[in-house]
Amino acid sequence: MTSVIGVTSVLSAFGLGDDGELLYRRVLRTVGQDAERHRVGLGWTTERFDAVRAALVAVRLLRVDPDGMLAADHPRTSISRLVDRESARLDQRRRELDDVRAAVSEFAADHRAGRGREIAPTAIEVLPVDVEVTAVEEVLRTTSGVVRAVHLDVASGPVTDPAVLRLTRSQMAQGREVRSIYPMAVLDDPALLGWVGDWAAAGEQQRVVEKVAHEFVVFGDEAVIAPPHWGSTEGGTVVIRLPLLVQAFGRLFEDAWAGALPVPQSNDSADVGTRLFTLLAAGFKDEAIARYLGVGVRTVRRRVAEAMDELGVRTRFQLGVAVERRSLLRSPRR
Repeated sequence: MTSVIGVTSVLSAFGLGDDGELLYRRVLRTVGQDAERHRVGLGWTTERFDAVRAALVAVRLLRVDPDGMLAADHPRTSISRLVDRESARLDQRRRELDDVRAAVSEFAADHRAGRGREIAPTAIEVLPVDVEVTAVEEVLRTTSGVVRAVHLDVASGPVTDPAVLRLTRSQMAQGREVRSIYPMAVLDDPALLGWVGDWAAAGEQQRVVEKVAHEFVVFGDEAVIAPPHWGSTEGGTVVIRLPLLVQAFGRLFEDAWAGALPVPQSNDSADVGTRLFTLLAAGFKDEAIARYLGVGVRTVRRRVAEAMDELGVRTRFQLGVAVERRSLLRSPRR
């Protein structure tokens, strides 16, 4: 009697268990045995054997020859055929699930209508944490135009969900513009900087600011998604569709974008002095400037003092005026 202890069936992917794999391997290893000899060799009852044999014959891993012998084709052919068949089924299933996901917004509208919330609640909706990802997917699918994001907690939240990642990058590949503002603190963390770099490689336009006040995403001129509590990413999600508020958040983003700086690149052709003046003019503090330039705070203060001496000024305000007059600033826009 053959033991099944310790056998792990790889054929379970085709709906076959340990018994199916035992019989299949036995037939592969032996030639010229009929069903009864295989049954006796396995020590199975007739009912058990007939059920397992029928399952293997149904998926065409085994066949019964005219003389009653059990036989199996080369596994490279028969198993590859089964793998191809199951792969096709999985592809079809994925397409069906994508269709269902695309219809989420329609079901959500039906839900609101059933609760008598067709007008006002669609303008501002507060959603619990467990539907954040669904909300982001829905808004991505049902809006158009530029996606403008301000990140408070980088590489966290719905943006890390695989489905949201795939959908966002798919839309970017199809030409949808995505712009993001990150806190300058990402420059201190290699992991976060790597995350930002991956999005830049995918086509995202990026800038950094010294400090982010709140996290939000503006989708075209149609919707805003943000945490409900200012300065925090906790507590769920607010979806805003009221045009006045969408426009207000859009203007808030554009103002922040105008005063932000590009993510520094190692191949930046501008000299440190020019970048230093640009950062000073933008109102960045010494610590933030040091972080952006990749130098120490003492180096920043020494360079500022040297510039003041060189231009013959006594205060930073005077330095800014002198720098502007001499056209030593460069635009932060790229």
